[in-house]
Amino acid sequence: MKIVFLRHGQTQANVTYTYCGRTDMPLSDEGVRLLEEKRLAGGYPDITGLDVYTSCLARTKQTLGILYGNVTYKEEPLFNEMDFGIFEGKSYDQLKDTPEYQKWISGDHMSNVCPGGESGNQMKKRVLRGVSKLLKKGKDALVVCHGGVIAILFIHFFPDSGLGWYDIQPSNGEGYIFEFEGGKAVSYTRIPAAKTPDL
Repeated sequence: MKIVFLRHGQTQANVTYTYCGRTDMPLSDEGVRLLEEKRLAGGYPDITGLDVYTSCLARTKQTLGILYGNVTYKEEPLFNEMDFGIFEGKSYDQLKDTPEYQKWISGDHMSNVCPGGESGNQMKKRVLRGVSKLLKKGKDALVVCHGGVIAILFIHFFPDSGLGWYDIQPSNGEGYIFEFEGGKAVSYTRIPAAKTPDL
């Protein structure tokens, strides 16, 4: 069984390096243009016969439409990006001197909860519930979601890859095909173009 995880196209928050999790920000004009370029360049998998899912946020649904046209899909909130709580819409420079932010980024960053939001571990548990649902269905699927979601899944399924967070997190409009056997992830392939060796 395979699950294709694809990150949405570029938003203004990606350009300005602001926290954008639950905020329903659309793709930027440049993000749309870049996705159209990637689509024309090819390298995306054929999704004929796959179940198709997006998160509940506009940027993932827009991305699906640009890359694959008018296809039937379901929204799955379990694949939403991390909820950054009171940090939503703010940049590191805006937050770096605040006590709440310093507390969040210090120590165990996976366990620390964003005030009004969630922790990395809470997001991971939620996203893994989403993957479990798909594996139980046993049907190949495409999930258009978010960079943090994909990175945290990669680290969970391939902990010995030797890659760091920023190597793992795909660029906008890119992602991975994860192959599963018996409910266990056994290999990955980058899409639309391989940037590192596959396992």
